[in-house]
Amino acid sequence: MKILRSVVSLLSVLVLAAILFSMSSQSVLAAQLTRATVRYDRMQANTPSNVYVTFIPVTGATVAKVKLIFGSAVVGAGVSVSVTNLDTGVSTLPGTLVAARTGTSEVDITGVTALSVGQTYGFNINIGISTPASPGSAFDIVKTTTSGDALIDQTTVAVQYLSSDQVVITANVPSTFNFSITGTTDAFTGNLSSGSVVSTIGVGVSVSTNAAKGWTGWIKSANAALSSATTGESIGTTGVVGGSTVTCTSGSDCYILDVGVTAGTGSGSLTAATSYAGNGTTSGGAFSTSLQPFVFRTGKTNNDTVWLKAHVAMIATKAAGSDYTDTWTIVGAGNF
Repeated sequence: MKILRSVVSLLSVLVLAAILFSMSSQSVLAAQLTRATVRYDRMQANTPSNVYVTFIPVTGATVAKVKLIFGSAVVGAGVSVSVTNLDTGVSTLPGTLVAARTGTSEVDITGVTALSVGQTYGFNINIGISTPASPGSAFDIVKTTTSGDALIDQTTVAVQYLSSDQVVITANVPSTFNFSITGTTDAFTGNLSSGSVVSTIGVGVSVSTNAAKGWTGWIKSANAALSSATTGESIGTTGVVGGSTVTCTSGSDCYILDVGVTAGTGSGSLTAATSYAGNGTTSGGAFSTSLQPFVFRTGKTNNDTVWLKAHVAMIATKAAGSDYTDTWTIVGAGNF
């Protein structure tokens, strides 16, 4: 009787050992993948995310499936797999791939064909994955199996979920307005004469600004005339301030401003004020002793150029003098 009991006990031990061996043999025999990476496109908790997986197999010939088991992330409906946008040096996972959800924590990629040992393979799980509700750590598992789900290679990957995975970058572009005048004097090209209209060489204004609504230039004349202290005479301006352009004719007193423009690169348009948009030789507008707009730009610009000339005619009896003069004040401002 004692012998029978001993035999039964021994058989029980052997059966139990066989069961335990059967349960653990798959894990014992499975090799570690040479390398495995599980990258979430979003590490922020409670956020939908694509998942990018790369791995290097130890065994390749019999692989038919790749399985990704999530420790905390949740698998929803509609998961899909793609092999686009892989990192340089990563090969597409070969085969006719199909992604399937297995419960709420596993995605199985079927249709995989034979892999090459030592080669890095990659794939993307495009939709259906959500990071866990709270920040923290977890362990995901990447494993390869046969078509019958026998385990081949397996690696556990540590992953992290954050309260926020995005950084907001802020920057300031300061307002700019660069305004320069090419000179402080402007002489006539020759002596004034009752027999012709004479013009100054011209003075230039250069402007660059990032003001969204452009810029405006203003001008005023100290005397609204060319005046001589020694003779007490002057050649007064002609026309109506802000009105239409006028044309100087020889033999009559005339002193006017003519404005021309060359637009730089930018937006909007650059135009001379209507009253000062002369023909470059004889026409222009009346001067004022108060600031008057002479040019308008309606957008941002780099290197607008504006030239300003005076045209003068006079009567034949104008007193001789070398001190006929006027002073212009030229200013501008950006329209931010």
